[in-house]
Amino acid sequence: MEKSAIREGIKDGSPIFLGYFTTALAFGLLTRSSGFTFVEGVLTSLTNFAGSGQFLMMNLYNGGAFLLEIVLSVFFINARYIFMSASLNQRLKDRKSIIGRFFVGAGTVDEAFAVASFKGEKLSYSYLIALMLTSYSGWVSGTAIGYLVGNILPEIVQKAALITIYAMFASLFGNEVSRNVKAVAVVGVSAALNSLFILGLGLSTGLSFIISMIVSVVFACFIYTDEEVFDNE
Repeated sequence: MEKSAIREGIKDGSPIFLGYFTTALAFGLLTRSSGFTFVEGVLTSLTNFAGSGQFLMMNLYNGGAFLLEIVLSVFFINARYIFMSASLNQRLKDRKSIIGRFFVGAGTVDEAFAVASFKGEKLSYSYLIALMLTSYSGWVSGTAIGYLVGNILPEIVQKAALITIYAMFASLFGNEVSRNVKAVAVVGVSAALNSLFILGLGLSTGLSFIISMIVSVVFACFIYTDEEVFDNE
């Protein structure tokens, strides 16, 4: 039974592996163009495993943000994983294993959560860990190979990787707008505040991002209904 669950987890995680691997190639190039060593670049993915959070981190790092600003920004943007992990915890067959719950919490990302959520039965640790490790291996290996590929790519191509974060968030924004146009208002408030804080008040990039994100989230709470929130889930 356990071997069957592991095979199923690997099978379900394989498409995520491919998607993560290709995205992580760009992240590996980004770490290289940002001045990271190979070990530092790979460790970033080994210890974080959060695509949008990691791209955000590198953008803030390249913008000269302080360490605390980077930590807080990444924490806020990844806070959704806390709720995703709590949701999966309710679906576990055995919720007594602390080590198992730790691995599930550490490996919960958007795509793995979506795949696991559509399973129509109670989830085993074997299935979830196989699913998440397959996804995780795609992200880490893609980062490593992306960094190494930078050895043979022209410098101008490596520097072009710095715009990857904008492409990623543009795709996320476009997907959200297709489901609910209110996302435009939320993003507009965040962008306007961020511009005001940086250009008008001279605040740092990291601090401006944190304040803008918190205010826009509060604003979203007022304009989104419960039905719209659950529909987007």
